[in-house]
Amino acid sequence: MKYDFKALTIELQTALEKAIESGDESGCQLAIYWNGELQVDIAAGEGIGTRSLFPIFSCGKSVMATTFHRLVERGLVSYETPVGDIWPEYACNGKENTLVWHVLTHRAGMAALPQLDSNEQMVDWNLMCAKLAAGKPSWEPGGKFQYHGITFAWLVGELVRRITGKPFRQVMIDEVIKPLGLEDELIFGTDREYVRIDASAVPPQKRWCDDFIGNDVIRQGFIPSANGLATAHALAKYYASLMGKIDGIRLLGDKTIAEATQLRRAADDPVSDNEWSKFGLGYVLCGPAPDYGRIFGQGGAAGAEGFADKATGLCVGFTRNKLHPLEPDYPVRNRISEILGLPKRVW
Repeated sequence: MKYDFKALTIELQTALEKAIESGDESGCQLAIYWNGELQVDIAAGEGIGTRSLFPIFSCGKSVMATTFHRLVERGLVSYETPVGDIWPEYACNGKENTLVWHVLTHRAGMAALPQLDSNEQMVDWNLMCAKLAAGKPSWEPGGKFQYHGITFAWLVGELVRRITGKPFRQVMIDEVIKPLGLEDELIFGTDREYVRIDASAVPPQKRWCDDFIGNDVIRQGFIPSANGLATAHALAKYYASLMGKIDGIRLLGDKTIAEATQLRRAADDPVSDNEWSKFGLGYVLCGPAPDYGRIFGQGGAAGAEGFADKATGLCVGFTRNKLHPLEPDYPVRNRISEILGLPKRVW
């Protein structure tokens, strides 16, 4: 497939500007890699540049998963390894048979946050890991899917820490972020300036993600499943490095990507084409059906997204900051999909 990226850039920039003018968006960025090259890198909104940092929330889970997959490729762990073999304290209270792949596919039964007294406790890595290790699963691990929205941080991160003997933050930087030169564009835990969430269009009960990332303790702590800041360029470049070499770097091989993008769902927990939560090994799969793994990536709470499309080779990063009443269905994202000829994504 061939693209006229010069014409597409103009059309996409116009789409972003119209979204700003209409009030659908407050600030946004869009970046696209194709065939290993940055083809589109644009932004819209007052004071917004292509390297402004946006909250990406759950988009960080994909980066976590890739970090883990690199250890698998190195032979340090397998997806069938019992979690208790790596993290002995975890193997109790009904979690004894939990396997690594149960965690990566959000089927560990540990989606609920443990009871906490403060935000300071949530950013205490050792405390959170101890609480989860002592906890009871909501159901038998390996069964029903339930999105581990925040607990994914410690469940995956502590496994990596135990395997490598290094803090998970450092492993993420060493394995993914630094090789791609994204230290200033893909950040988990910082006091740097960022594009604030615009919650003006939604009622108070829907502003939780603004309260979350807007809290200094949370934002400056390390919760990689939820508190990342990034540029659209960083997300697009990251996904491009999963599809092929970028600046001489390819993060994962074809075999790993193929395995990680197979739908993992229990037979008694059927998936609906209309729901977003179709997971492989740490990546959300968004089809179209029946080839759910054709497009894989991860969206975030305020509408940021990153993904790669195996069929077209397009690797896309998109960031935004305005909470929308139609969430998780965003008009400007739908327009971008229409322009690029991609299926609509709702996540």
